Amino acid sequence: MVDQANKLKSLSEAASLVDDGARIGFGGQPALSRRPMSFVRELIRQGRRDLHVFNMIGGLEIDLLLGAGAVASTHCSYVGLGDLGQSPHFQAAARAGSVEIEEFSEFTLVASLRAAGMDLPFMPWKTAWGSEVVSRQGWKTITCPYTGVDLLAVPATGLDVVVLQVSRCDAAGNVELPATLELSYDFDYLIARAAARVVVCAERVEPIADPTRVAMIAREVDCVVHAPHGAWPCGLGGEYSPDIEHLAETYLPATRVPSDFLDYLREHVHGRDEPR
Repeated sequence: MVDQANKLKSLSEAASLVDDGARIGFGGQPALSRRPMSFVRELIRQGRRDLHVFNMIGGLEIDLLLGAGAVASTHCSYVGLGDLGQSPHFQAAARAGSVEIEEFSEFTLVASLRAAGMDLPFMPWKTAWGSEVVSRQGWKTITCPYTGVDLLAVPATGLDVVVLQVSRCDAAGNVELPATLELSYDFDYLIARAAARVVVCAERVEPIADPTRVAMIAREVDCVVHAPHGAWPCGLGGEYSPDIEHLAETYLPATRVPSDFLDYLREHVHGRDEPR
């Protein structure tokens, strides 16, 4: 029987919950913030393959997984590295056609996740009407039975696993709101509620003193991982900033040549999992 008061697992145990071919979502907004990078590195160490990755603003977590050959498809509104430019591995994969790219607008992704979180087959919606996003996705329309108005029927996006990086969570899985509310901070909770399993990686695993600051309650979380500095080399609002020096001077140069990126993986992924 699961101990509902203690859902702590090691990074290795938590990553083993993700199967090859899983539909996996990640929290984090903007592109270099709140990314569960320790978890992503563990997925690569475990040799995960054919992942279908989801995020509104895909960032370093998706670029790293693409570079490691772990991704079968991307489902995002954007994949990039913010002020550091485009995602090099996403751009290369798009040009080569080596992964399936399924594009959403931000609001249609929100609609699809809301439908999944509410256990509905679709969400009636208005935005993106008549766009190429709609035609490429093959979404259908419905007629409102009350007004006769035609609406877009955005299908639910259900996920197998969602992984978040947070500042504080208790051992039972109650997640505290971040001290600094970054752009679209609540997207993390939206995507988590669309998943069958939720893994929370936390800088600190300790009781939450103020119950009014609980963002997700224990029954919504399946697994808690103590992952201090787990977003590195991305940042975490109120905790630490992105390691721009590492990203600009080590990571991005390594993405230009496949053999250099293999060296990067050997040193920074298969080596010690901690900031350099």
